[in-house]
Amino acid sequence: MKINKKIVSPIIFIAMYMVYFFCITKYLYNNDLLIKLNSITASNVSIKLLDDFLTSLFIVIIIISITLIRKQSLSRIGITKNNSMLVFVLLAIYFGIFFIKGDFSLIGIYKCFYYLIVVSFSEELIFRGYLFTSLDRELPTYLAVIISGMMWGAMHAFIPIIINNYSVIGSINAICSQLGGGILAGGLFILIYKKSKSLIIPIMIHAILDFVGALF
Repeated sequence: MKINKKIVSPIIFIAMYMVYFFCITKYLYNNDLLIKLNSITASNVSIKLLDDFLTSLFIVIIIISITLIRKQSLSRIGITKNNSMLVFVLLAIYFGIFFIKGDFSLIGIYKCFYYLIVVSFSEELIFRGYLFTSLDRELPTYLAVIISGMMWGAMHAFIPIIINNYSVIGSINAICSQLGGGILAGGLFILIYKKSKSLIIPIMIHAILDFVGALF
């Protein structure tokens, strides 16, 4: 049976990133270097930036760099100028929420950056722009949705596993509990991505939902 490298390679690449994410996050947590959003101060914000770069933004830079090195358009990973007016409207809504909340402290400003760039941009680029798009070229769309959604969902269990020091069985249960939500939510963002033909739209919607959710 011939192995399709165009299917296996992106899965292995993201699986390696997931292992890396778990290990680096565990290391940061065990050494009291994992800074919580509500604990950000002028003295530790540089550590928080390093945390977020090492856990999320680093892999984003790698994906974008590989795309450019191969002389491929960024549209290959969903970065397009489509629906620019809608992007502007969603940006206005996002920053409107920030100004309405009125938290202009260091924590408030960092949260605005965090949910837009560290969480939404990173997750959408990694799991939808790169992983889903790569698989969707070689597999039926529903399989690409399931695989990318399961991997994205599994990632959401890692921090609770680390913080609560779950056993192997507890860790497996925590991961399994996130798979369904990952597929459903991931499928919704993929639908928006395919309809809009721009990854920026689900990035903005993702950011707005997370930012609003963090306010309550």
